[in-house]
Amino acid sequence: MLTPRSKSAVANYLLIVVMVVVGVLLLRLLITWAAEEFLHPTPIVGGWLKSLEIVELTGVVLFALLGFGLGGASRYLSAKTPLAVKSISLILALPLVFFSSYWLRHQIWLTQLTNESGLPRQEIVKLADQALMRESGSSGFWGYYRTTTQMPILPATVAELKRMTEDQKWFRSELTRFSGIEPGVFSMVFDGAGWGIRFFYMGLAVLTAVIYFFKGVGWADVERLRALTKPTSKTLPKP
Repeated sequence: MLTPRSKSAVANYLLIVVMVVVGVLLLRLLITWAAEEFLHPTPIVGGWLKSLEIVELTGVVLFALLGFGLGGASRYLSAKTPLAVKSISLILALPLVFFSSYWLRHQIWLTQLTNESGLPRQEIVKLADQALMRESGSSGFWGYYRTTTQMPILPATVAELKRMTEDQKWFRSELTRFSGIEPGVFSMVFDGAGWGIRFFYMGLAVLTAVIYFFKGVGWADVERLRALTKPTSKTLPKP
């Protein structure tokens, strides 16, 4: 059974975990929003940066903060707490923080389509899901995520949205006509490049978070030991 002191320590641990995750999550969403509003609309350069998802490089700093913060929070756990238990918060937080930027980009895209068309958002969501289903075989957020691996810049109007698949087929057929290469080759190249970029940033995020998580755990162990060995008024020698 937990003692009152241990209950307080666990409460402090959970509070810090929530604060770290929420703080990093808000920073990631803010950076994503700023990129979508100010960076990516820039002519020529913005589209190129969005295709390469350069803004995801900021995740290195954010995932370092996430890992160190969650590792450091273990300062309030017992020294005998298994590493697997300490890692639960990181395992749960990593996908939440990583995919949050793509979730926000999906919502911003739907909002832009809604504002451009003047149609109700529910109707726009339905049309978008149909287009994403035709292109990737999935709808909703996962359909958006899969489609943007092949097509980083999605249609900005409802008319373009309805013919999205046809436009992609025409574009690839034109590449085939001019190059003489089989159309399936271009599909493999586009898919491979898109997923390659995604896996690179995903791997970078996980590696950074894990490295700094262990740094945070190491810092927590040192601080816990320092607190245990710190002289108290009872142990100080009398003058």
